[in-house]
Amino acid sequence: MHPTFTERRRIPRRRVVWWSLGAGALLTLAGLAWLLRDPEPYFEERHGTLAAVLDARVERTGGMVEETVRLRSTSGLEVSLAIRAPDAAASVGAREVVVRRPLYLILGGHVRGMGAGALVGDTRGAVIAALEYPYDGDHRAKGLSVVAQVPAIRSAIWDTPPAVRLALDHLLSRPDVDPNRVELVGASFGVIFATVAAALDDRVTRLWLAHGGGRPFTLLDHGLKDEIPVAPLRYPVSLLAHLIASGPRFAPERWVARVAPRPVVMLNGLDDERIPRETVDVLWRSAQQPKRMVWLSGPHVQGDRPEVLQALVDTMFAIAEGGPEAP
Repeated sequence: MHPTFTERRRIPRRRVVWWSLGAGALLTLAGLAWLLRDPEPYFEERHGTLAAVLDARVERTGGMVEETVRLRSTSGLEVSLAIRAPDAAASVGAREVVVRRPLYLILGGHVRGMGAGALVGDTRGAVIAALEYPYDGDHRAKGLSVVAQVPAIRSAIWDTPPAVRLALDHLLSRPDVDPNRVELVGASFGVIFATVAAALDDRVTRLWLAHGGGRPFTLLDHGLKDEIPVAPLRYPVSLLAHLIASGPRFAPERWVARVAPRPVVMLNGLDDERIPRETVDVLWRSAQQPKRMVWLSGPHVQGDRPEVLQALVDTMFAIAEGGPEAP
């Protein structure tokens, strides 16, 4: 029996449905593959070489030099730095002697940027540099308005590790920087990027991880609890953000082992409300020797908690100078 006209029309429709589902699945897989691709080739290409130092500004006051510079790579990547240091040249008789100093390059939270270095206060004879994340979106975006910032956010995430390396290109060209004491400091949000950059660049001689952890999905989900308190509603949002941000690729526990044999020091808060303990533990377990963990009292570090910040700074310098780790 031959199919009726109506039956003949139904067969193609079923095929269209299946073809559509198949095409949708392939596009989804292709999208996931693109989001989760290996970032290292991009990092290398985007790093390029230092092509120009732009908008350099220098102020001298009270025996200190305050500089801001904008760096441009041959790849087109641009990044801004704030640098604080004692005057590099000290007059001794009729000649000048350049003092080589330890370098601390700081990656703070996503809001402070170049201002993180100023929060350190006394440089204690070191060169302190703070990097501005290469993000050109709206820092004030919240709620649904964040969706419009997704391309800028993703671009900044992928550009930050090569931006750190570009900053080191410039900083290590300074006569007052000791290339044998290059301390990379990641604080809070900056822990992820500092870990990736230290793994990629062996010019970093020690990695400091302050008030941060691994498992980006857990960190994202924990950070969204106030905005989306219902877990079943929050998880899909956290998962989507995790994938868009290439969280599985940037998870610091995947990179930290590559820092060895250079030391890793983790400085954590006993009452840190933003960093779940499990994320600290997984990052600690993934780090190789030599490594050191220090627990300090107090909540998460931020600009309006000077006592927490001061404890972190004092502890970091004490360890760096070979003294006791707690103030």
